[in-house]
Amino acid sequence: MNALPVDRQRDPRAGKRLRRPPKVTPARWAAWLVLRRTFDDGAWTDRAFTAVVEQLGLDADPRERAFAQRLTFGTVQQAKRLDHVIGVLGKRPLAKIDPPVLYALRIGVHELLDLHQEIGPDGEQTGGGSSSAHAAVDQAVELVRGVVGERAVAFTNAILRRAQVDGAGILERLDPSKDGDLATLLSMPEWLVARVRAGHGDQGIEALRAQNEPSWLGSTYRVNAAGGRDGQEDVVQQRLLDAGVEMTTPELGGVVVVEEARSVIGSTALLAPMVEDGTLVPQSLASQLVTVVLDPQPGDRILDMCAAPGGKTTHIASKLLGRGEVIAVELHSHRADSVRALAKRTGTNGLVRVREGDARALTSADISTFDRILIDAPCSGTGVLAARPDARWKRSETGLDELVTLQRELLATAVRLLRPGGTLVYSTCSILREEDEDIVAELMSAALPITLEPDPLPEAVRRATGAEGHIARTWPHEHGTEGFFIARFRRLKEDG
Repeated sequence: MNALPVDRQRDPRAGKRLRRPPKVTPARWAAWLVLRRTFDDGAWTDRAFTAVVEQLGLDADPRERAFAQRLTFGTVQQAKRLDHVIGVLGKRPLAKIDPPVLYALRIGVHELLDLHQEIGPDGEQTGGGSSSAHAAVDQAVELVRGVVGERAVAFTNAILRRAQVDGAGILERLDPSKDGDLATLLSMPEWLVARVRAGHGDQGIEALRAQNEPSWLGSTYRVNAAGGRDGQEDVVQQRLLDAGVEMTTPELGGVVVVEEARSVIGSTALLAPMVEDGTLVPQSLASQLVTVVLDPQPGDRILDMCAAPGGKTTHIASKLLGRGEVIAVELHSHRADSVRALAKRTGTNGLVRVREGDARALTSADISTFDRILIDAPCSGTGVLAARPDARWKRSETGLDELVTLQRELLATAVRLLRPGGTLVYSTCSILREEDEDIVAELMSAALPITLEPDPLPEAVRRATGAEGHIARTWPHEHGTEGFFIARFRRLKEDG
């Protein structure tokens, strides 16, 4: 990481140091820096944002930080839609616009189209849009003036003035019945829109649309009951009340299906100490549902084939009540370290054994030894796009085919490792049929060395998700949580 402060970084492309333009607010400067790192350097937006916030000291001003995050993440998510407006108004290919100018324009147009009636330049809500719309234009112009110079100021000002008048109209003229136009309106890759529409119709499209909006559940956590912390819900509740935070137990389809899940609406900054000491684990409701379906029991030997970052691993371990073990396999060392760190923080490290390596290469000594196996498979992440603003731009159709091959290979390995009578759960955070329904259909029609049959889901899960049989889905627009696919199977005690 560059040792220079972020607001005075060296720009290797321009051969000069970058300073925050004096008239540009820290939040907008942070957004511009993160866009640059995301689209120029390929950085992950959330990690780049954390680094920029730390180096700019934005944590000292929660309102400025909150505005910076909403502005940054929204601009990255909406890049395709914003680029369409900029391209129409600029009357030139986007490739002809200098990237530093394009990033400032994206920020400004996003404010004008999506934020100016809600958030003012100081991060507070406003009753109207005039003062903040003026700030959106002025700040983008000052950004360009500061990082590029006067040569691009007039162009930037003209685009934003036109966007203020006709930006919404440009988007209204698109035809959502066409995959290309719908992809622009949703700010999603066209290949993704086409596949989702083909696989799930309007249901899938609404799931994509919902991932451009905050969840009504807010931020979701798991109360950790492991490591001698059983029964500490009252302690957690008191600590929250002392901190002035209201936390509720979220429902899925009107059903409380994960007793230890909690939701917070609004700022979660005051929860940081409880996350750091392992009392709370940030984890979506859909992610927690996977452990409910796996249904671990004390004394079980369990395999988590794709364990990082460890949320499900430690959730599973917390259900063992101190008896049993979870073998957590992770290919990459730094991600395996994250599983170890979370297990230590949550007090489950005595039950979790982390193995670094490829889960597809587990040894013959492991065959038929596991009571339960979880494959939370590497996938397209198309059900968690709300939490990962740049993920939609980092996936490709070619990459999807490679993921499907990996998912097949993981399942082929898992069936050899499951003991007779054991449970296998396959899950993804995807809404693509190719990674979900098609994969498990292939599994059931394959010539397997064991006898595997669908295992009906727990009744509470069926009621919560509307599922029938052994497969459940959570939909962002229906359930307010991430889009997950979960299927459960059982190996017969007598194969044949």
